[in-house]
Amino acid sequence: MKPIAESCLRNQQPIAEVLSGVLNNVKAVLELGSGTGQHGVYLAQRFPHLTWQPSDLKECLPGMRQWWQDAALGNLCEPIELDVTSENWPTTLTYDAIFTANTLHFVSWRIAEALLVGAANILPLDGILCIYGPFNENGQYTGEGNRQFDQWLKARDPESGIKEIERVEDLLANFGLALKSRHQMPANNLMLVFQ
Repeated sequence: MKPIAESCLRNQQPIAEVLSGVLNNVKAVLELGSGTGQHGVYLAQRFPHLTWQPSDLKECLPGMRQWWQDAALGNLCEPIELDVTSENWPTTLTYDAIFTANTLHFVSWRIAEALLVGAANILPLDGILCIYGPFNENGQYTGEGNRQFDQWLKARDPESGIKEIERVEDLLANFGLALKSRHQMPANNLMLVFQ
């Protein structure tokens, strides 16, 4: 039986709506932290002009492959193993966009930084980085739900937790990536688009 993430079912439509205005001129997208693989299937179906490459840690691949096989989409690549902390990312294509959803808050800042720096390093000039998830702003939670969610995250892994939007912006600015747009999403989430 295929793994199902309930959060994907709730947020895939709003994510697709935002991305429809962002990925018009994009040819290939690398998805980082694809998890179950549901987002890749949903978005590859809606954007047939894109080649979509799901990726995640080795333990996620069996479930992702089930979604990939069942979907049988010509523009959805077989999921690849990718540890963002590794030196060399096993990327076979040239990607003009990178997408990641609900990843940064589940990991430590060290891993989040590796993801962001790695993404910045493989994107071409004018490449696009789309990050979906909850963020803190000006040292504050954006809602009570995010405060409770952050407590839950830290209870399971003290190094994880909702990241500061300013810290992400500052890091990416070092690599020439600027925040081009931000979109308010359901459940106190944001879609941040860097280019």
